[in-house]
Amino acid sequence: MLTNAGYKWDSHDGASPDEVSDLNPDKRFDILRPDRNVAYGPQDLPSARDGQIRDLLVRAVGEMSFEELKALMPLGADGVLGSFAERAASIAVRHQDVRELRAGLLAAAAALDLTDDPREILPRLSLLHRAAEMIGNDPAVEFRQADQVLKGKAPELVKFLERSPFDRSIQAMAYEEGNDKHGFRFLRTW
Repeated sequence: MLTNAGYKWDSHDGASPDEVSDLNPDKRFDILRPDRNVAYGPQDLPSARDGQIRDLLVRAVGEMSFEELKALMPLGADGVLGSFAERAASIAVRHQDVRELRAGLLAAAAALDLTDDPREILPRLSLLHRAAEMIGNDPAVEFRQADQVLKGKAPELVKFLERSPFDRSIQAMAYEEGNDKHGFRFLRTW
């Protein structure tokens, strides 16, 4: 478990040793390859892959710098991380679990830094912001603390907080609160 100023980032240890191996750090990030995550976004929540990605991110942030973590990411990981951030926001609300929210923030921060087009990732920040509100946490505290845990390497998280309330709303980002067959889920309106 990584702690920073009392802020706990812990995993559920849902990943298999083969998927998250400390012996081969390059291979453990292969779970973020797009070809290993075809149709990941719309899958039922939560999935085994959600746990694997969450645990990988939380463990990696505890073991290495943000720069080292990003250097190990495969090409196209930003898309997978963006999908994970979107899914983590829904899972956080569904299970009232701040750990899922925080893992989503880690994923969004990495995706924003890796992407060529931040417009693909920014809408997911609105979901994480709303999820924080819905589970009773202060979004500003969560976003700033995530940036702190990443040693100031996630300025887009803090910058997002400067948007007007409407510009950071899920409605402005073409999402709505809804349900799937298993419970709460943020739904796209586009």
